[in-house]
Amino acid sequence: MRTTIAILAVAFLAPVALHTQTGQFLVRLGHDTLAIEQYTRTADRLEGEQVIRAPRTVHRLYAATFGPGGALQRFELVTHNVTGGPGPMERKATATFTGDSGVMTVPRGDSTTTIRLKTSPGTVPFVTQGWALIEEVARRARAAGSGRYAIGMVQVGATEPLDVTATPQGPDSMTIVLGELGPMHARVDGQGTLLGVSGIGSNMQVTVERVQGLDFAALGKSFASRSLGSLSPPDSVRTRVGGAAVGVRYSRPSMRGRVIFGHIVPWNKVWRTGANEATVLETSADLTVAGTTVPAGKYSLWTLPSPAGWKLIVNKNTGQWGTDYDAQYDLARFDMKVESLRQPVEQFTIAVEPKGRGGMLKLEWEKTRASIPFATK
Repeated sequence: MRTTIAILAVAFLAPVALHTQTGQFLVRLGHDTLAIEQYTRTADRLEGEQVIRAPRTVHRLYAATFGPGGALQRFELVTHNVTGGPGPMERKATATFTGDSGVMTVPRGDSTTTIRLKTSPGTVPFVTQGWALIEEVARRARAAGSGRYAIGMVQVGATEPLDVTATPQGPDSMTIVLGELGPMHARVDGQGTLLGVSGIGSNMQVTVERVQGLDFAALGKSFASRSLGSLSPPDSVRTRVGGAAVGVRYSRPSMRGRVIFGHIVPWNKVWRTGANEATVLETSADLTVAGTTVPAGKYSLWTLPSPAGWKLIVNKNTGQWGTDYDAQYDLARFDMKVESLRQPVEQFTIAVEPKGRGGMLKLEWEKTRASIPFATK
């Protein structure tokens, strides 16, 4: 990670006057509880506590201190390793902000490093699944008026900000775009208090509900030994097909009780065919797919699902994140055979099955199988 100066382009701060407020959030990914959070906000301080279960369970305490007009002055983040796994039991990071600059002290292995960065009025801290901090943005957007509100959110340890926008969609809703994490659809009250958030269609895919009466201590203790692991673990398949070495590297999201196609994976939109980084196909020899030559080499694989059928997209770019699809680098698009499965497939699976001098590429998830044959030249 670079430790050079980062410039945060943010809107000027709209002061938010409020009395002491408390709240709790429950974060779900499908039917799994991913995180819980509780917070207290006063006129000059926001304190929060989280338990997050992926990839392993951690307990976090954070505190943001605000000065005159609501300008951020200090941020502290303490992370506790509650699973007993490898690594220190406690890690602490701090950031102080004065005028147009900030100084962060963050842990790096057994020591710490200092990062200096440029800031602007209105900067808000960002932590993963920290919804009280997102609520701070929503409050400021409400106070600023009815138009699109832009602000920078900075994560401790990062040198590049999240460019965040909050756009009211009516008296009780708001679209919040968290940089590359994508759009969140929030239910809010007149002051910008978060009542609920849907990240369906974004890179987070979570749902967030404001709750009351959560037994935070008991839940946190029960989650300590029940980490969720990697939410979309990496995997690969390699085989020899007609003398060619053919392999696919991809990540494997799970259903978790959700409707996948037409919902989590929208119809008629290019899909990364997995999760995280773009899925990669590699072949040591030329392949033929539907009469088109796919030369030996490395490609990214994408799909275009629709109720009427699926297309497989072979793209010459590789190494990109799974949202960075660029159609100008397409090698070809192919129609796939689509079948319904009797039993649902919980975790997305790609298979390459040899067959004679060729093979079959199969994608299975939920109750859908999409496949396409290929041959070696």
